[in-house]
Amino acid sequence: MPPLTRRAFTLGAGVLAAAPWVGACTNETPGGSGEHVVVVGAGMAGLAAARRLADAGVMVTVLEARPRIGGRTWTDTSLGVPVDLGAAWIHGTQDNPLMDLVAEIGADTVETDFENVTVLDRDEPVPDADVEAAGSAWADAMDEIYRAGADAGPQTSLADVLARYVDVDDPLIQWLITSTVTAEYAADPAELSLRWFGQEGELDGPDVLLPNGYGQLVAHLSRGLQIRPDNVVTRIDHRGATVTLTTTQGTVTADRVIVTVPLGLLKTGAIAFDPPLPEAKSQAIRRLGFGLLDKVVLRFDEPHWAAEPDVFGVVGADAPVSDVVNGLRFSGTPLLVGLRAAGNARDREALSDRAAVEQVRTALGLPEPTGALVTRWAADPFARGSYSFLAVGSSPDDQRALAEPVGDRLHFAGEATQEEFFATVHGAYLSGLREAERILD
Repeated sequence: MPPLTRRAFTLGAGVLAAAPWVGACTNETPGGSGEHVVVVGAGMAGLAAARRLADAGVMVTVLEARPRIGGRTWTDTSLGVPVDLGAAWIHGTQDNPLMDLVAEIGADTVETDFENVTVLDRDEPVPDADVEAAGSAWADAMDEIYRAGADAGPQTSLADVLARYVDVDDPLIQWLITSTVTAEYAADPAELSLRWFGQEGELDGPDVLLPNGYGQLVAHLSRGLQIRPDNVVTRIDHRGATVTLTTTQGTVTADRVIVTVPLGLLKTGAIAFDPPLPEAKSQAIRRLGFGLLDKVVLRFDEPHWAAEPDVFGVVGADAPVSDVVNGLRFSGTPLLVGLRAAGNARDREALSDRAAVEQVRTALGLPEPTGALVTRWAADPFARGSYSFLAVGSSPDDQRALAEPVGDRLHFAGEATQEEFFATVHGAYLSGLREAERILD
């Protein structure tokens, strides 16, 4: 089997401490003197930038549209056990800056293995030999696809060449495509650039979960920061010697601003820039892709499935989810987290929670759960999706253009601006540090 990796946006279950970040938020204007930097967005990129600047003695204000911090890292405890509805895994432990944060707070980690999978077809296990054969064919096809990408034009998609190398009508191949491509990149093959497919960087070491959740890293980064929640930025005027931000709670003036909102939000034009952004940046925002990965979480009083596999794969052209993460493996809790991505997720966001849960429950042959959660990241007004990808017609040049400051006062960070590690939490974190260091230099 090829590795079933997950770079972002998967389950995190564990014992999460009460949300200590609430005490770090304030509506007071920070004191002190000297340059004032405003950070727009309290996700991982924004908190990384604010933490670095504040530690260097810079006066920093973080404006966050939501009533909570963390952005696309979001731990929910309403089912009686923490579930990360956004990012949860640390992807690669070697030279990963997030591991420094883990060490600072003494957090526990648990290795996970996405090759430890049981594939289901109409709630019945598919023979291992069949899965292995399909996996071998898919691995061979991937080698050919990577070679084809080296000579591909900018408008060629991954979907344009799939049938050349693999039987796309084979149900197991369809699942492998959905699991290892669509759920990995939060995009359908027709959306993905063949030229840049698989060109992102990867860190060595295992994928690990934080048993106590990403919330502990968010809390650690936010300690003592001046954070203003429920503060939606609608306009950024960067014409003069200072920057003026128009928000739902009034105006804020700063010497510099770092915009860390998701690419999906930038695509909507929800924040107006005066003067408008340079053409290269505007075109980068338009060309880069912003994908979708949603979850359906089912909680039970007792398990009705095997404790061994980390993941259950779900075969079927109309399967409501492609993969289901086994909470027994990581929390000891009878919890399942179904993943669905791209078009499958977009099509099903209109379903009610009850209908979404019923589809997954039926596909897995399970009784009624005692609780459930359903995410809709595309409908989230402050995200409009999950994470970025290199779409047909885009290139790393667009990621670099998105990362470029505008003049001396307007900066940009976020996973979509990180060329090597886009679509990851460590990529977002590194982008925040990059802009903080740019200002400090």
